[in-house]
Amino acid sequence: MSHSNVCLNGQLDDTKISIPLSEGRFVIGRASDCDFVLSTPSVSRRHAALLCAGENLLVEDLGSHNGTRVNDVAISTPTPLRPGDRISFADVTLCYGTPAPPSTNITFDPDRDSAGLAVPWEEVRPARSKGQLKRAELFEIFAEAGDLLTVPRAPEDLFEPILDLVEAAIAPERAILLLRDGEDEEPTIKASRLNCGGDGANLTLSRSMVSRVLEEKTSFLMEEGGDDSELMQQQSIVSQGIRSAMATPLFDNKRVIGILYADTTDLTKRYTRDELVAFSLLANVIAVALTHASYDAMEAEKCRLETELGAARSILDTIIPDELPDIPGYEVCAHLESCFEVGGDLYDLSVLPDGRVAIIVGDVSGKGLGAALLVSSLVPLLRAMLEAETDLGALMPNLNRQLWRTTDTVRFATLFVGILDPASGRLDYVNAGHEPPLLLRADGSLGAGESTGVPVALLDEGVWNTASLELAPGDLMALYTDGITETWRDEETEYSENRLRELIPTLIGKTVDEVREAALADVNAFRGDAPVSDDVTLVLLKRRD
Repeated sequence: MSHSNVCLNGQLDDTKISIPLSEGRFVIGRASDCDFVLSTPSVSRRHAALLCAGENLLVEDLGSHNGTRVNDVAISTPTPLRPGDRISFADVTLCYGTPAPPSTNITFDPDRDSAGLAVPWEEVRPARSKGQLKRAELFEIFAEAGDLLTVPRAPEDLFEPILDLVEAAIAPERAILLLRDGEDEEPTIKASRLNCGGDGANLTLSRSMVSRVLEEKTSFLMEEGGDDSELMQQQSIVSQGIRSAMATPLFDNKRVIGILYADTTDLTKRYTRDELVAFSLLANVIAVALTHASYDAMEAEKCRLETELGAARSILDTIIPDELPDIPGYEVCAHLESCFEVGGDLYDLSVLPDGRVAIIVGDVSGKGLGAALLVSSLVPLLRAMLEAETDLGALMPNLNRQLWRTTDTVRFATLFVGILDPASGRLDYVNAGHEPPLLLRADGSLGAGESTGVPVALLDEGVWNTASLELAPGDLMALYTDGITETWRDEETEYSENRLRELIPTLIGKTVDEVREAALADVNAFRGDAPVSDDVTLVLLKRRD
């Protein structure tokens, strides 16, 4: 028995998900080569598999980080599914059942002119006070529509109540809500309702009519046999049995955010001009409600992000050290400046159990909260691993595997990890795609370290070689992120690594604090009034004479 007549249905963010099932094995996960891709960070790259064989449908967890659950129960072995079961892949929950109900698609035809009875918004507004609408019960509908303005909801939570209002007002056989995602974008269907049964159909509308609805705030009434009969025939609406249709702008008193459409196949029903006016006024109330809901949603999202950023700042404040350890015979200092509220740069200096000092500087791809979240997991993980393993050649592949499993495909980190023996000045290090360390010798010469491997979490596997250098008395080592060398004065002028290499030798004999202040002052002077475009980190280590 094939499962082609059933599917998993659900929603991810604002996107509806429908996964049709047929014979075979299908992998679900975040990786682009999965059969079904769920692009959310909580889902593992290869999270689970669906196994369809005959009448049997099973789900199997593939060792995912956040687990797979059936009806809120975690599974560890292939588990049979029954219609109605809820399957959760991390925080994405789908339902096993029949396919999603039919929906309507829309096509805008550029070759057909607008037609039908047109009512500009200027003629709709006076109708508010005339009281000459089709029937008194329409005013009850407007009273119900007022609830849309007073009950706080997310915009998508208004879609079904809006269709309820349209159905109560004019009893259409098809009602469609189209919204713009941006001010200049084509409207797309956000919700539709078919009361005549059958499969979803394609709605073809004249592009010129749509343009007039959106740009001139004009409502249209189209009827078979009316002035627009040619339009009705050409658009194949008559083939669907449609006899009368209305399209009106969703005008929120400032701008048009979409279109409200309704039609009927009833031979005895013809929409009138009064109904078109009432429909337009109802659309006005709906548009105001949707705009208010969008503003409320944006404000709620802003508050949520501020809360998350505050939590992220607190976490990073505890992870990135303000005070550096005292290393006998050495001067150390560090500076980290994020270009946003939180960032993806990191550094750490810690004394290991054997007395050596671990030095870490890194840069996570991207900026903001996503990068900061990886920093918050990478630094503690690396600290813990260095407590148990100081062979950097063995440590880095293990670190890479852990990060590869738990981060999404767009996140990786360049990383410098060094272990300093303070007594000898020997520094063994791995440089995973990071900026090379600069070494200012006591005699004024300048050297640089080397790259020994690719960034971590960029690939699922990699090889990282170990290099070493020696800090003699009077030598200074500078570790930094590309927020310094890639500082831009304008679109064509970059600070560059060469400028930094020219600056460092001029600071010979100065303390690390003086070097830090001089370097940052030079970067800021170069930038001028240009905005800070990346996180800036500088760590300095000098062996005393």
